[in-house]
Order: sequence, then C-alpha cells, then structure tokens
Amino acid sequence: MTIRRSAFTLIEILVVVAIIALLVAILLPSLENARESARRATCGSNQRQLATAATAYAAANRDWMNPMQESYFPAEFGGQEVESTYRVTLFPYVGRMPQVFDCPSEKVAVYADGLSESDIAYSGEALTPDPKLVGKLNPNEKWNASGIGIAGAHWIWDHDPDFQSKKSSMPFGRTVESGHHEGLKRYSQIKCPSRLIWFGDGGSGNTDTWGDDSWWIKRVVVEYADPGFNREQQNDYGCQRHGKRANYVWADGHVELLYPKNIRCNRDQCWWSVSLDWHRH
Repeated sequence: MTIRRSAFTLIEILVVVAIIALLVAILLPSLENARESARRATCGSNQRQLATAATAYAAANRDWMNPMQESYFPAEFGGQEVESTYRVTLFPYVGRMPQVFDCPSEKVAVYADGLSESDIAYSGEALTPDPKLVGKLNPNEKWNASGIGIAGAHWIWDHDPDFQSKKSSMPFGRTVESGHHEGLKRYSQIKCPSRLIWFGDGGSGNTDTWGDDSWWIKRVVVEYADPGFNREQQNDYGCQRHGKRANYVWADGHVELLYPKNIRCNRDQCWWSVSLDWHRH
C-alpha cells in the first residue's frame, strides 16, 4: 500500500503569504491607532494627576497656587541662585513619581529619564548626564525637559516699562521676591475653573529662546499677553502631538483634546487667564 503525501504547491504558498501580508497591512494601522489612543489616555490621566496635585498644594498653602518657577540660594550649592521648576514643587504631591510629568507619546522630552543626552544636546550647555535628576533642587533640573508643560501664557515681561500698571493673569506665577513681577495667585481668584487651562502637552522653550523652559507653555513671539495667542503660530513643541491636537487639563480637573486654533484667547474669553474676560480690561 502506497501512502501519498500531500503538499502545498508553490501557488498555494504564495496565495497564503499574500493573504497574510494583506491582513498585516490592514491590521497594523489599527493596532498603532489603538496604541496611540492608549498613550493619549495615559497622557490625559497624568495631566489630571497634576491638576489634583496643584489643588492639593493650594489647600495646604492657604489657597496659594504653586509657583511655576522659584529661586533659592541653598548652602549646598555655595549660596548661588538655583531656579526650581513646578515639578520640584509638586513632586511630593504626585507620590514622587516623575513619569506623571510626561506624555507616553513623547519620546525625546522625557522628565523621568533625568538629565539625558538629548536634554544636554538641546540645551547646548556643557552638562553631565544624570538619570536621577528628577524632583529635586538642582541648578540643572530646569534643563530636564518634560512632556507636559505648565500654563504660563500671560506672563509679564520683566523689562516692560509699564509692568506696574499691568496685571498678570496666569494661574501659576513667580514670586516678586525672585525678581519677577507676576506674583502668585490664590485658587479663589480663578473666576471660571472649567475654562482655565492648567497643564498641557509640551512646552514653549526652543534652542534659540529659553531652552531651559521646555516644561513651560509660554509666549516666545511677543513680550506681553495680547489677545489672539495661538500656540501653533510659534510652533510650540507638543501642541499638535495627538493627531494635530493636544491634551489640556483645566482647573476643575477635566481633560480635553484640542486643536491649538480652538483654544480661545480673545476679548470675550481667554482660557489662559484666571479672569475669563481679562482682555476686556
């Protein structure tokens, strides 16, 4: 009795390979979209944690909002001025987890990896990598980029000749004791928490201007907070991170995914200001 062995013909094998290739081509974009959706959700969750941390800070500090930046003169650094960032201030309020300051969709500006080679290359400074430089006072901490930026669009330029007659409106200021004019804000000064951005994707530092501020959403094209601010106009890093949009968390803790042009900053409403109609003044 002869046993015949069946085998695939070359044509059949090619057909199977073609079907597999077709299925891969169909499924890969869907898988990537699913992964990005998960990263976007985690990014929003991190921002929500930061909003909770900022609220907790205000509750523990007589209603004062945390500074976005503060100056210290610690003895351990010879009494020289050391500028901290909001990340150092809020670090205890996020369980000392540096990844909360990051967005998983961002692979370069990562706070949790410490002062990395990419941070140093971006800064142009002669610094030494330090993977543990997170959440602590250090002269180089400000150079550690992060995927999430703190809102500070309506700052007052230090050299503005009329700064005394102008009122800062951003929620997270800097103390006058540090030589700045913004001052700090109280949570109770926020007129409409559901229409005030606190944190968002990316910052506004670049290699030419304020490279050490890649953790701060600010203006780099004008000196003062005139109406009409649009992050897209100044090519802000991260403002189009999620399909031309970015995550933002508001003072009431809710998160929205917004196109930069859809963020209102005019004489009727400004979502960067503690006073919603601030541009009417």
